[in-house]
Amino acid sequence: MGRLCLVHDVLDAQLVDARQRKIGRVDDLVLAVGEGHPPRVAVILVGGPVRAERIGRWMVRLAHVMRALGRLRRKGVSRIEFERVRCMGATIQVEVDGDSLESDHIENWLATSVVRRIPFGRRAAGAHT
Repeated sequence: MGRLCLVHDVLDAQLVDARQRKIGRVDDLVLAVGEGHPPRVAVILVGGPVRAERIGRWMVRLAHVMRALGRLRRKGVSRIEFERVRCMGATIQVEVDGDSLESDHIENWLATSVVRRIPFGRRAAGAHT
């Protein structure tokens, strides 16, 4: 794959599943560190709780409140093994079915329950960011 700048080329990049559907963005990465070997990307993390940590403490607190109120029933974090990456370019294509991801539940809930209530949000509700 050549040389990558993880922050610039991978973090926040759009993910596309095996059926060419947008399934979210790379929210975080897990590195594997082995003795005598350079670090390598092992897992891509996608989902609300991971994204909330990057946004700030207030977002983490909001997620905890939403979970406590029963609005979020699942954790909503998907782990995609980096070996599942098939192509990196304008998007990152991964060999997974987006419907099977835990994070898809949160994205759909946001689109149908939250974004649709925002003025002019109905147009954006069908598209994952």
